[in-house]
Amino acid sequence: MKPFKLKIGLLLLSLCLLLLITIAYTTEDKMVIVGEEFPPFEFIKDDKAVGFDIDIVKHIFKNMNIPVKFQILPWKRAWKMVETGKADAVLSTSRKMNREPYVWYPKEDMWVSEYVFFVRRDKMQKNFEGYKTAVQQKLQIGIIQGNSYHPTFWHAFPYKNGATTFQGETVRGLNNQLQGAITLKQNIKKLAARRFDLFISDKILGTYTARLLGLQDQITYYDLVLYSKPYPMPFVKRSSYPNIKQIANEFEKKLKIFKKSKEYQNIVKNWLN
Repeated sequence: MKPFKLKIGLLLLSLCLLLLITIAYTTEDKMVIVGEEFPPFEFIKDDKAVGFDIDIVKHIFKNMNIPVKFQILPWKRAWKMVETGKADAVLSTSRKMNREPYVWYPKEDMWVSEYVFFVRRDKMQKNFEGYKTAVQQKLQIGIIQGNSYHPTFWHAFPYKNGATTFQGETVRGLNNQLQGAITLKQNIKKLAARRFDLFISDKILGTYTARLLGLQDQITYYDLVLYSKPYPMPFVKRSSYPNIKQIANEFEKKLKIFKKSKEYQNIVKNWLN
């Protein structure tokens, strides 16, 4: 009888531990997830946050019994919420050393982007060579304020003080060929209005946004990929949400599993194809 009682005891202990974990993850407080507008990955439609990342995050957190709240904001405001601990996680945030004091970066990415130069269709050049052509012809380029971009970009267009690494929010120190805007939509509208010659963006993101604005007939992109950039969803170290680090670890495990599922592929087809 003793082995039987031992098995029952172990079973009851396991059930209790499972219950405690469930209670730890279940709360009426919504987890606040912030990000900037990155259609089709995350954006506002009919006053609701929608997109590729939104669908994935909702699926995983529903499985974890954690309610979520999305706030799509200009990047500077979104990152300020991260710095002050008013957000619990942040969408589409590339890995940068100066951000590490504020977030835990997972190894698993939500998506990987390919950055290209967008251009007006009537201004396309046959022998365009990326940075080289842009520098030689002194073309004006639109960027988003606060976005870090790749080191190769800053080497091609260094700050006025000669720096070739990301210098944060100081727009006044930008290279004379660069023009800062708050959102991608502003850059697309400015390009259509001939305010500058190019803007740099993720290929899917720029194409999708141009289509949303009805400008797909005016704007296209060069096939030359300037660089690739992975985008994870890090969690906020200063968050006051209960068990935030455990939740971050569990989210990453479930993301890895979910990316192998048929439902994940359906989300990819819905938003990215």
